[in-house]
Amino acid sequence: MGLILLLAVLAAFVAMVWAIGGNEPVYHIVNGASWFVAIRGGKPEPALSPNVSITWSAHADFPFIGSDDPYWSRFYILAGGDPAHLPIDLADAEDAFVARVAFGAPPKLALGLLRLLVAPGVLSKPASDVSDDVQTKGYRAELMPNQSTIARLLAQPPSYAPSMVNFLSYFPSACYADGPTSSGRGAYTRYGMVAMRTVYRTGGRLLFYGRVTEVLREAAAGPTTGAWSDVAAMHYPNPSAILTMENVTDYRAALHHRDAGLERTIVIASTDQRLT
Repeated sequence: MGLILLLAVLAAFVAMVWAIGGNEPVYHIVNGASWFVAIRGGKPEPALSPNVSITWSAHADFPFIGSDDPYWSRFYILAGGDPAHLPIDLADAEDAFVARVAFGAPPKLALGLLRLLVAPGVLSKPASDVSDDVQTKGYRAELMPNQSTIARLLAQPPSYAPSMVNFLSYFPSACYADGPTSSGRGAYTRYGMVAMRTVYRTGGRLLFYGRVTEVLREAAAGPTTGAWSDVAAMHYPNPSAILTMENVTDYRAALHHRDAGLERTIVIASTDQRLT
């Protein structure tokens, strides 16, 4: 009888953790989604192709890493439609980037457990102090925000909760000085696992990540021209949250994996407009 009770309690706990994880925004955003779209100019609400729906959208605010110009006006994650045709009307857009993306998501149990560990402080929040010059700390400067973008972020109202939209391109082989042999994607994945845990410790959330499988429309100009491996976005609770991540020891230790694997990136601070 005691064993049955124990198993019932364990099953209830697992179900609770699964439910908590399943309520994370990433699962609602990537459910059925297969498109990432960036638009410059054009109508605020462009027409969608038949059977296409928006699972997430955001207004591009300002560049954070890799550029001095956000260039894009809006971002969309879209579901449905004909794989061979554009999912959105771009007739009035000045420029656009449209990619088919194989979106992924962590196991619901993993995110649920992470939430449970963060809520009571088992995984504590990073120290609140921030640095205004992270480019002098020995990491690849082009993968870090500069002083002006940090100042712009910190000048936002305390209620500003940025979603950082990432364009990611990896080296074919990771550029470790004397570390493990790996693909660039593999090295970045090692960083990304620690980074996501640290984002949650700041009170942030994973919105989406996925591999670019096909580009139906390339950017004609701007900082995001060229080929991209992945797109991703994390949401932060306030302007300074992302800048506290370096206070976490294991996050700092993982940055060499990012530097070894990531060839280039553009990160744009954005404001969520629609979230299903």
